[in-house]
Parts: sequence; C-alpha cells; structure tokens
Amino acid sequence: MRRSPGLAELKDPASAHHERCDGSGHHRRLRGDVAGIVACVLAATDLYVGLTAERAERRAFAPAAAAAELRPLEAQGLLSRATTAVRAAAGQGDAGGRVHRRAEHPGGLSSREVEVLALPARGLTKRQIADRLVISPRTADDHIQHMCTKIGVATRAAAALWAMQDELVGS
Repeated sequence: MRRSPGLAELKDPASAHHERCDGSGHHRRLRGDVAGIVACVLAATDLYVGLTAERAERRAFAPAAAAAELRPLEAQGLLSRATTAVRAAAGQGDAGGRVHRRAEHPGGLSSREVEVLALPARGLTKRQIADRLVISPRTADDHIQHMCTKIGVATRAAAALWAMQDELVGS
C-alpha cells in the first residue's frame, strides 16, 4: 500500500488488523493509543467477521453471539468505541449499548433469504428468480445453493419441501 500514493495513508491501520488495543495482538503488539482508533475498529471488525464465518473447526457464530464475544474484550483493552461501532454496524447494538435483534427464522435464515427461498419453492426457474430480483441467473443459483447449504439440503426440491414444512411458504 505504501507504493500507491492513494493508499499510502491506509497502510498503517491496514497492517494493524491483528493488533489488539491492549497491546496483546500481533505482529507489532501495538497499543490502541499508538495504533489509533481506525486500527482498533479494523481489529474489532476482523474479529467479528472471523467469528461469524464458517470455519473448518467450528460453525459460524450467530451475529448476536459474535457481538456478545466482543463485549469482554472491552475490559481487556479493546477500545469500547471500536467494539460499539462494530456491533452497531452489524445491527447488533448502538451507541447506547442496546442490542437490536434481527428477526429469527428457521435454519438461521435472514428475512431476505426467506424471501428468496420462497421463489424456487413456488416453482420459479433460475431465470425467473433472476428477473424478479434483478440479478444474473448465476447469482440467483449461487444464492439458492448457499441457502441449501445453510439449511442442510442438497436440492431445490428439498429446499422447497423444507420451506413448506417450516411454514415459510404456503403449500
């Protein structure tokens, strides 16, 4: 980044994404007062995203659970402003510390995923789904495959059956 004039000013915060504001991170073990708030927000974001991502050794944390994991780090030195900002950006809190709950759906699906899952369950083709969502057929298929993986089924027919059994769409 230092070689690009437009990105040079971002190199320090970007290289500090594994630092912790209490100095316990790596590779330089910078404290928050040295790394700055931008680096602390980046570190908190990196942690939140890492927790909400599926890993080989564990399932992804639910967004609310990942946000809860950030709270104890505040006492360990991760700036309160940084974790508050990350929780708020993720829809899991605000400046007052209140947590906003997202609507819970079976299989951990978001409201948008339920909306999209209803389309193939109603018999729409990939092309029709793509046209309705104003996306490419490939992107529509990627969304459907992602939801199938998320709910643990292998086919669109199984996804449609699952959606009907969980009363996400009418039969």
